[in-house]
Amino acid sequence: MTTKDVWYNFVQSHDTQSVRVPHHILDSWQYCSKLEVNPYSDRGIERISVYLLQEQRTKLARLIRMVQDEIQKYSEFFYMKRPLFILTDENGAIIWRDGHRQTKELANDILFSEGSVWTEKAVGTNAIGITLRTKQTNTVKKYEHYAKASHPFICSSAPVLDAENQLIACLNVSTTEEDFETNYTQIALQMITKSIHIKLLEESYHEQAAQMKTVLKQPFHACILCNEAGKIMAISNDFEEQEKDWLGRIAEEFIAQKGLNYTVKQLFNRTEKIGLAYLFEIPELVQSTGFTSFGVPSRNAHYRRFLAQLLKSANSDLPIHICGETGSGKEISAKTIHYNSPRNQGPLISVNCGALSENLLESELFGYASGAFTGANQSGYQGKIRQADKGTLFLDEVDSMSPRMQVSLLRVLEEKKVVPLGGESAIDVDFRIVTASNKDLRKLVLAGEFRADLFYRLFVLPLRLPPLREREEDFDLFIDSFCEKNSWYPEWICDVKRKVPHYKWPGNIREFYNFVERLHLFYHDHAPTSDEIDELINQGSVKPNEAYVKQQAGELSERDQILLVLQETNNHLSQTAEKLGIARSTLYRKLDKYQITIEK
Repeated sequence: MTTKDVWYNFVQSHDTQSVRVPHHILDSWQYCSKLEVNPYSDRGIERISVYLLQEQRTKLARLIRMVQDEIQKYSEFFYMKRPLFILTDENGAIIWRDGHRQTKELANDILFSEGSVWTEKAVGTNAIGITLRTKQTNTVKKYEHYAKASHPFICSSAPVLDAENQLIACLNVSTTEEDFETNYTQIALQMITKSIHIKLLEESYHEQAAQMKTVLKQPFHACILCNEAGKIMAISNDFEEQEKDWLGRIAEEFIAQKGLNYTVKQLFNRTEKIGLAYLFEIPELVQSTGFTSFGVPSRNAHYRRFLAQLLKSANSDLPIHICGETGSGKEISAKTIHYNSPRNQGPLISVNCGALSENLLESELFGYASGAFTGANQSGYQGKIRQADKGTLFLDEVDSMSPRMQVSLLRVLEEKKVVPLGGESAIDVDFRIVTASNKDLRKLVLAGEFRADLFYRLFVLPLRLPPLREREEDFDLFIDSFCEKNSWYPEWICDVKRKVPHYKWPGNIREFYNFVERLHLFYHDHAPTSDEIDELINQGSVKPNEAYVKQQAGELSERDQILLVLQETNNHLSQTAEKLGIARSTLYRKLDKYQITIEK
């Protein structure tokens, strides 16, 4: 390690022949000597204004959050005691720092704090300054620092690059403890900055794709979008590929793999060419996939398993029962069953049993003869069961049927005959029955609220439809589908995509689409704030988030406020402390005080 004597001899003589230090240190010492940096300075000498600091923190707020997330993720790789993490902007101004209290205090003594500028010109040789000048990861130890102020510290820094590989920040970790492995530290910093670069790259791709979609002027179907360099920015949902795996890859690879005919459309924003759209000629979905699909494709393993079971069940003629929460897509599932079944040439007849009274449901299902009751149609009514002949009868909310109606339906299923109200003769019927409920029929049978014999007739192929909260991977697809349908591609939609999975969505897909409709209406031309997104979500909820309601009423206690922010940040402690405006150590004390347990 470089000693104090080696440092002192150089700053006195500037002799480069006899000095034995790492090449990047000697290079920096010579650089600082030419700049006439004071080697005896005991603190930082340059600061940016409070206003500019706040401006930079606001500008790079997203980057700061990403750094906090990544540091937490890779914390086990930092084999050091009392670390201090620092993020500077591209000009060397410290915009964020966090870490061990004692190291912070020592850093404060030399003004190594937020707002200070830590370039080589300002404070001499240091890891941050070298990284800003060279774009290289490096470590500077103790007396390798050119100025006296930094001698107590061992520091490692890595560059943070944006989507265009331009340096936008520097990430540094510093300590006064000598007993640690600097190689592991550098690797950890490189892993963090590489992960951030990839995320920024993906965000840039999504923004470019959003701009391309606005000028495509046609549905985003059977298509890939590429920038002028031929790199893929977006893939439509017609293909099985994970879009994330293809972002940034060359379009020719995708085209060669597919072997499909295509046309190329150049995309212009006014007169500026912004990319290309490859429009593929593919067979109809029913031919290319082997089944007819409705709704938005899914990337979720639970839903894909449900769909696989549904399609296998559809090929039979056995009764199917779909159990799913309100708004989760039971009717679309029934439609998918019908059009993938042997009865797909027949009718699909749907009845919501919960929307009709007992008498109305009876006449609606079984029909009635001419003059069966006062007000009846003189020509009679065929009824939904007979209308479903040679097809599929879908009964939603079948659990709401009265005991008498359950008996009548059971008789039809057993005898394959229906007698209209006021009629005398039974009429043969041939249909496949599909039922649905948002309640567990087994529990209703045990409670005596649903007939066991009818249960065994209906519950032959039971399928559980996953609620939206279990399909986190699909939020992006639902939003993209809506945006494509409405030719609406706001650049800020990524902020919404990051936020919506943290809400429970008790009304499922129906509630979620209602929210997106409100978002489209009220924020068509400008971005909503985080609080405004919360407001739109809770406007459409039967039972809004309790903490949100208290917040609107100005009744939010400190405990409730912490719980609310924890929910918003998905239990991320650094982000929670930042939003609350308190130190992370203070947050720990408050969690203990209010007995708040964090789920891992």
